[in-house]
Amino acid sequence: MNEIDAVLMAIENQTRREILKRLAEGRQYALQLAKELKVSQQAVVKHLKALENANLIKNTGTEKSDMGPPRKIYEVNKSLSVVIDIGPGIFQIREYNLDDIDDSVDIKCNDFGEMLEKIEREIIALEKKRAQLLKLKEKIVCELLNTEL
Repeated sequence: MNEIDAVLMAIENQTRREILKRLAEGRQYALQLAKELKVSQQAVVKHLKALENANLIKNTGTEKSDMGPPRKIYEVNKSLSVVIDIGPGIFQIREYNLDDIDDSVDIKCNDFGEMLEKIEREIIALEKKRAQLLKLKEKIVCELLNTEL
């Protein structure tokens, strides 16, 4: 199984996507996730194992607990973007490993909230442009397929 297949299999489950969302916000342990998601701790542990097997999260050690044995702490293991395009004449899946992207840009900003909003607006604009280009590609492919028949 290749890496993209493992990622898609891991995120096909809604509970695992919710776990990933929470881990993207910060490190957590299984009982904490179980309480937040209103799912049994046993189920959360199984989902964590599936996410670990896909190399999306990792166990970063343990934390002492006053309530019992030490707790395993989990966090997101990698940064990636998966893009899937499906349409008449189009099927492609691309994975971009964000850990390989040069992040040496110097951030000089007093208002990170404003900067994040600007980045989000730019990403949305790029996605809209990408969608327009995909629609155009789809039209051209369909025309080529119709004329070749």
